[in-house]
Amino acid sequence: MKKIILKLFLVFIIVVGCNSENTVIEEVIQPPKLLNVSSPEAQGMDAQMLDVAFNEAKLKGFVDALLVFKNGYIVGEKYFNGYTQFAPHNVKSVSKSFLSVIAGTAINEGYMTLDDKMLDYFPEYVTPFLDVRKQDITVRHLLSMRMGTKADADDNYTVYTNLYNSNNWVKSIIEAPLMYNPGDVMSYNTFQTHLLSVIVSRATQKSTLAYATESLFTPMQIDVDFWEQDPQGNYFGGNSMYFTPREMLVLGMMYLNDGKLLGEQIIPKSWVDFSLTPTTNYNPPAEFGAFKNYNYAYLWWLGQINGNNMYMAYGYGGQFVAVFPGLDLIVVSTTNVDVTPSNSSLQELAVFDIISNYILPAVR
Repeated sequence: MKKIILKLFLVFIIVVGCNSENTVIEEVIQPPKLLNVSSPEAQGMDAQMLDVAFNEAKLKGFVDALLVFKNGYIVGEKYFNGYTQFAPHNVKSVSKSFLSVIAGTAINEGYMTLDDKMLDYFPEYVTPFLDVRKQDITVRHLLSMRMGTKADADDNYTVYTNLYNSNNWVKSIIEAPLMYNPGDVMSYNTFQTHLLSVIVSRATQKSTLAYATESLFTPMQIDVDFWEQDPQGNYFGGNSMYFTPREMLVLGMMYLNDGKLLGEQIIPKSWVDFSLTPTTNYNPPAEFGAFKNYNYAYLWWLGQINGNNMYMAYGYGGQFVAVFPGLDLIVVSTTNVDVTPSNSSLQELAVFDIISNYILPAVR
């Protein structure tokens, strides 16, 4: 009973302070039991080089956490700006990769399919004035950002801001004008994934949070400590989940191990493979600083750093779960999220540089 009261108090505090992204909250539950710690040297990494990486992260001032995982062990983790390993953080669009797994679980359990029509889940918004092309939008399109609407960042993020400030996010994105035919062009818009969250809820007849907790988070030994909701109470698909860096790590671990944790198949290997299949064909070098040859998959980013293939859950400002399967390496970072888009890009580039200049060279 005491633990339940503490947990409810935690949620209350986060809800009250959710507009202040720098609010640091201590998590009640312990870190996942499946995590082990080792020295860098025992896992073939240069400890001095890792120390330089952590020092660089501290000097940046905006890095809240940096965690390095190698060969099944945490070989280094540091927290800054008042954060600790127990403090949940807004992971921003890392939420999209979590949502990919949530949707994949619902598909695997037969609640929905990739080819389901989006509008079949929202008959109340179908009118004679709706663009007929919207009848063609599928779950697959939402998972690959190919609904056809403007991107979040268009018009200096006016697209995102207007949708976020609307009194009905679902209605607003469904009625938003199409710039492209569904399926033709990848256009990154968070509210497409919000539709996906609501579809999961309607398909399973549970809130997205309740379904994810029961079917995914509990077997992963993690929990989401706060998750923003829209004006109608739907959980924000693709943004504003709060996890600790160690809980973010578990997502990367599960993918690195083909969907398994502690020998248990949490999600099918087939979904891991599918969700990491490229859905774009950007021309090389397609680069953003040290992050090169990038492509988009199904709510995951693909690419390379220092020539090493990687896939990544990528959040605004430098919230990263960067997985390097060929090196058995995962890097998790959290940073200040209360920044302008231009500063967000600078933070992301800086974290990529830390990975490129110090963490990857530390691998012997």
